Amino acid sequence: MRAVGERDEPEVIGRRVQRLRVEQGLTQRQLAEPTYTPAYVSTLEAGRVRPSDEALKHIAERLGVDFEELSTGRSARLVTDLRLRLTEAQRALATGEAEQAARQYAELLAEAEEHGLVEEQATALLGLGECGIDTGELETARRHFERAEECLAHAPLPARVPALRGRAVAHYLAGELRYAVYLLESTLDELNRGGLHDPDALLLLYASVIGPYMDMGAQARAAQAAEFALALAPQVATRRWSPGCTARWPVRSSPRAGSPRPTPPSPRPPSCTASSRCAPSWPTATGCAATSTRRTTNWSAPRTS
Repeated sequence: MRAVGERDEPEVIGRRVQRLRVEQGLTQRQLAEPTYTPAYVSTLEAGRVRPSDEALKHIAERLGVDFEELSTGRSARLVTDLRLRLTEAQRALATGEAEQAARQYAELLAEAEEHGLVEEQATALLGLGECGIDTGELETARRHFERAEECLAHAPLPARVPALRGRAVAHYLAGELRYAVYLLESTLDELNRGGLHDPDALLLLYASVIGPYMDMGAQARAAQAAEFALALAPQVATRRWSPGCTARWPVRSSPRAGSPRPTPPSPRPPSCTASSRCAPSWPTATGCAATSTRRTTNWSAPRTS
């Protein structure tokens, strides 16, 4: 899987340069001058040299194409178009057209995979996961969220939070309450250990853990998670859209009627038991301007009796 902005191999670039040059009726000398020589262009087209950015920018200008298109085979317009269509699919899902949105996301995923656009692949997979949650296809949704997480394996943790949250939702709706809480709490702990105070990620996680806490009977912890979410909300004014950040937390009755509930996993996650006594080490309020001034807030969840 190729990262965004990563160049093609010299042989591929060389063939692309030759094809574009011939289509425009240019000789190697006309393409090279005044900065380079015809011999250099010949070597480049044969794939025997890895051209510098400066050389590719010169050739792209002479050919009348974007540098990105020449070096990767993708035009900037392609990425813009894909992102606009992803937004349209998100709108369809938000208005209750889950099946239509799923078709759109599937088409966009195929295009993103064809052109090696990792970020757009992840966004389409997140959308497909949310569609699965909406229609009650929980196992399919979970696989989509896992694939989105794999796409973002080398991205910072905050970028992976929507996929992790999606997995937690799928497990929660499948009746695997303890594992859903474990996923959310362990992600909060990892953000804390890494000093990653990302309001978007924290808000998404705190808002998502409220429902499971209520089902566990941990009302005090649910109330504190809600307090933290409200404190973070003003910091999340304008954010980049992703399905995981805008999706509602589904209720346990979302799956289709008659769907069997899988048995919760037998091995209990190390940081959470069936009781409400797991107390994750949550991020501190450092840098959180919206924290209440009435008292010093301790972001560790309280233990309930």
